[in-house]
Amino acid sequence: MHTFDLEGWSPCSPRVFHACFIIAAMLVVGCDIHKVELKCEDAIEAYDKQRFEGYTDELGSAVDPLTGITWYRCPAGKHFVNYVCKGEALRLSWDEAVAFGKEFSDKSGVSWRLPTRKEMKSIIEPNCIAPALNPNVFKDAEVANHWLSDPNTLHQDQFRCALNSYSGNISCRQARIIKQPFMLVRDR
Repeated sequence: MHTFDLEGWSPCSPRVFHACFIIAAMLVVGCDIHKVELKCEDAIEAYDKQRFEGYTDELGSAVDPLTGITWYRCPAGKHFVNYVCKGEALRLSWDEAVAFGKEFSDKSGVSWRLPTRKEMKSIIEPNCIAPALNPNVFKDAEVANHWLSDPNTLHQDQFRCALNSYSGNISCRQARIIKQPFMLVRDR
């Protein structure tokens, strides 16, 4: 039988303290080591518009130099005033959001619409979450599912596609009657 020599043992010794610290840390955070997810404010410096630099205006438009698509910088329903988005974002069903784009186009004389899956994915910042959009370009982007114009070809007609702005993931299993925010784009 093995015996332990406890002579000189102290609960305040560096070895005991270190072991207790590791055990306590594992109890608090678990054994997994999780990757720290950065919010865009942590990953992108203030005022850094990245590829949109020089392609935004005082009216709230941002032209993507890679795709040629013009984005409205605020969620639909908000107004771009003095470089900030004011008002309330609209939360509409998919059909209402499409109708809003058409009505907005008729009243403004400019053809606005919901973005496609490909267009929306093109502005996702891969190193960001909550939202996964550059906050210096897309002001007040709500962390939510945002309607896309793509028809749902994989499932029944009752579903449509939406992009989750927290992570940048797309789901085409969104019931088209759910009230969700959306963004607007126009072709150049």
